[in-house]
Amino acid sequence: MPKADVVLSIITVSYNTLDYTIQTLKTALTEINSSNLLKDRTEIFVVDNNSHDGSPEACEKFLAASSGLAGYKVFANKDNLGFAKANNQATLVSKGKYILLLNSDTITMPGGLENLVKTFEAHPLAESTAHLASAADKVDRLGLLSPTLLNPDGSLQHQGGDLPSLCSVFVQMSFLDDLPVIGQFFQSTQHTGATGQLRHGKSADPQGLGLQTMGWIGGTAMGIRRELIDEIGMLDGNIFMYGEDMEYCLRAKQHHWDIAIDKTAFIKHFGQASSSSENAILGEMKGYLYIWSKHQPSWQLPILKLILGWGASLRILAYWLKRQPKPMSIYQKALSLVR
Repeated sequence: MPKADVVLSIITVSYNTLDYTIQTLKTALTEINSSNLLKDRTEIFVVDNNSHDGSPEACEKFLAASSGLAGYKVFANKDNLGFAKANNQATLVSKGKYILLLNSDTITMPGGLENLVKTFEAHPLAESTAHLASAADKVDRLGLLSPTLLNPDGSLQHQGGDLPSLCSVFVQMSFLDDLPVIGQFFQSTQHTGATGQLRHGKSADPQGLGLQTMGWIGGTAMGIRRELIDEIGMLDGNIFMYGEDMEYCLRAKQHHWDIAIDKTAFIKHFGQASSSSENAILGEMKGYLYIWSKHQPSWQLPILKLILGWGASLRILAYWLKRQPKPMSIYQKALSLVR
């Protein structure tokens, strides 16, 4: 099938999440077959990072028996390549106009894929204004788009945040964004916690586009326009897991691409089905250090380490007061990373 005929390429990376992965594929396929826009114009890739639960064989069997796809492929890696390299593996052979990186622990809600593609289509590239400072608030080069993420109970799952800077990391690490009322006015690398709901409210869509513009969005369900990949490349394979989405969005912003959350598309995310909170916390710390080493002036790195150390110390104290030794020990490990 010619490249132009494939509208969407879905890439799911699996690692010992057999039941979740099959559920992810089933709900995505239900959405595809219910959409005239996507049926027979969507391909699915599963990249398995050396699971030991029979995931590659089960995914191959399920996709082979499925209808409504333009094509599919299951990669069975002999080693765990990490999130970025695994996604890149499938991106290299994908044909879609749009690519969706979709976690293996998600449920696609009705319209979740079709509306995402329709939103991309409703925002064609407008290169004449994309590089103008006077049009900085205009969504004229939509390159990265995430559906609205929901928790399993249907409540909003916060994701993404402002672009990483010393100030935005300090706000996050110092809990300033969690302050009542005023917390929403601070730029923070993580739009989570007490002020997350306000940040994702109606006021965050002044143009009425059904979009929440962001500094960065998570890789849980990241829609990518093909032209963006052609310009800036794929995810940074030097990052094993955690931080690759933030780094990718930073690169996209440096090339004047717009990044947003689609308020008309919904996907449920179970979260941490294949990773521990320790991996997430330590991975986040390592991600910040790598991003600063790659993108920011060298004089900022020692300051970043002080900020991260301060944040880890605050959390160690908080968990000590709560008598919660396990999370306290995780942040003690995190503190050792920045010393």
